[in-house]
Amino acid sequence: MKLWTIIAAACALLIPDAPAAAHGHGWQVSLVGETGMWGGFREVSSGGPGDAWVMRAGLPPLRWNGAEWRGETGKAGPYLVRQAGQGVIWTFTDGAARVDVRRLAEGRWSRLPIEAESAHVTAAVATGADDCWAAGLRLSREGMTDGLWHWEGQAWRTIAAPLPISDLAATPDGQVWALSSPGESNLGYGGERTASILRWTGGEWLRTPIPPIALPEEGHLELNDIAMPYAGLGYAVGAITVRGVPSEAVVLRWDGVSWERLPHRPAATAYTHVATDGGSGLWLAAARRGRPDALVRFVDGAWSQVSVTPEGGADGHVRGLANVPGTPQMWATVETGGRSAVLSYR
Repeated sequence: MKLWTIIAAACALLIPDAPAAAHGHGWQVSLVGETGMWGGFREVSSGGPGDAWVMRAGLPPLRWNGAEWRGETGKAGPYLVRQAGQGVIWTFTDGAARVDVRRLAEGRWSRLPIEAESAHVTAAVATGADDCWAAGLRLSREGMTDGLWHWEGQAWRTIAAPLPISDLAATPDGQVWALSSPGESNLGYGGERTASILRWTGGEWLRTPIPPIALPEEGHLELNDIAMPYAGLGYAVGAITVRGVPSEAVVLRWDGVSWERLPHRPAATAYTHVATDGGSGLWLAAARRGRPDALVRFVDGAWSQVSVTPEGGADGHVRGLANVPGTPQMWATVETGGRSAVLSYR
């Protein structure tokens, strides 16, 4: 009976806002867990049908095998997983002397550590079994510095970047893009507050100009996530913030030549995650000031949204969002009311 009570409560997470009904959403609760100090669901990733991972705070991750979620064995961690298609998985775990990186390819795990003392990887993207990028921070006697590493088939190589990297993404054909956005903490940025988008040319990182955006007094542009459905189409999302509080959402679109800002600009909103829907559209996670988070759909030029908390609830936060490659299926992780939930869209 207790299990059914938990499931029933979790199903109340999905309360459609009026615009969503016209698009016919299909979000369902896949798994519920307690949040607490340990075990809260965080990032989610997928390499294809029947394969997904969910990170848990302080505990080994969960893995979807196509039928059910099962906890991975071993020590707590990793805290970051990236997949490059079906069966290629990169995991990242902190260590005092190095970052413990492990790769699954052709059914076998390999250890490929980043030999960087007191380093913490905050973003990564993998385009295959022999190509992976990782960005993060290192604590040394000189203070906090940024780091960028590239696995090129034999070893990790430290790569110079004109700006610290806060997020990474790749197109299906392997073109790599990055965000440099300081956020509220400004760690490793030396006071720099300018958000930028960079592209890897194969030999260096180049900034791609973004359109001028009028900012209010004490306002800043913060870009939180980037998705590149293919070489001629990309999206970077975030918000204009004032003293760390979102005042207006920002969605930038890459058309293969330049970035433009879309006219969709909901007030008091920050977009925190973006992922392709497997076709020409997007799913986004929206943090709404004074309201629970929402999952937002953009398809065929129209926007709709689905709330992720019970009606009248005061909280509800999207922690992760991912597409199942090659399909319209999605995964999301949500935290609300002291519980975490894994949501699926089919």
